[in-house]
Amino acid sequence: VNVFAIGISFFWLFANSWHVTDTDWIGGLQGLIHALTVMEIALVPLLYYMLKDGYSKILKSARMAAFAEGLSSCGGDLSKAAGGKDLLNAEGYGWTQKGGWSPFWAESASLSPDNIAAEEKMLAKEVEKVESTVSALLKDGGKNNDDKNVKAVQKAAREAAEDLKEESRKEAFEGYMEYLYFLLNGIAFYGYLLGVICYYFDDDYLEGTYTGSLKLGMSNSDSDWYGNFAGDFMWTVEPIFILGSPMMLSWSKPKAKKVKAE
Repeated sequence: VNVFAIGISFFWLFANSWHVTDTDWIGGLQGLIHALTVMEIALVPLLYYMLKDGYSKILKSARMAAFAEGLSSCGGDLSKAAGGKDLLNAEGYGWTQKGGWSPFWAESASLSPDNIAAEEKMLAKEVEKVESTVSALLKDGGKNNDDKNVKAVQKAAREAAEDLKEESRKEAFEGYMEYLYFLLNGIAFYGYLLGVICYYFDDDYLEGTYTGSLKLGMSNSDSDWYGNFAGDFMWTVEPIFILGSPMMLSWSKPKAKKVKAE
């Protein structure tokens, strides 16, 4: 809903670029101000979620990196890791699976009431698989253990750990990009807010008020112009970062260390 409201408001911003709002065709200047007001209100929760998602992704990245490091150091044998059992919660279990954990209920639609028995069998099978995998991860997989399942599970966990390190890097990158988007949209929010303030209040009324201090000492005409410029510039730059983020992510990838041939 918020994105839709901002998208509709863009129509007036686009029209303003072509000076259509100088006429009375789409509500004139007042129509533009109403559109900006709607856009400002819709942008507030989006700014909040940019911060929230960025923080969440960075924290998750740290957990993934720590888990991957622990999994690599113990060679997939969590019995050797400190607090190995505590690491295997639902999130940690998924990280030990190459490609992630995809239980049957995540891949298929819920069954009808007539097929409850079939669903129960699938659930029992999934639980058995999880128990077997967890048991294998917590067993000593050393040379004295000939259990092929244990060795296979721990080998898969070691491979998953390498993938997890890369996923951790991607998650951190996305988190920092959310902070960047917050900065760009925050500046745009502030810039367009100045236009709304300058429309409703003249210079004399705002002089010496807290609201007037938002103009940073500029006159109404200057703050309106610079505010509109800041908003337009930020929302021109943001798509460049969005489209270029895959390229920036690839640039940030650590280069593989070259092994010298003896």
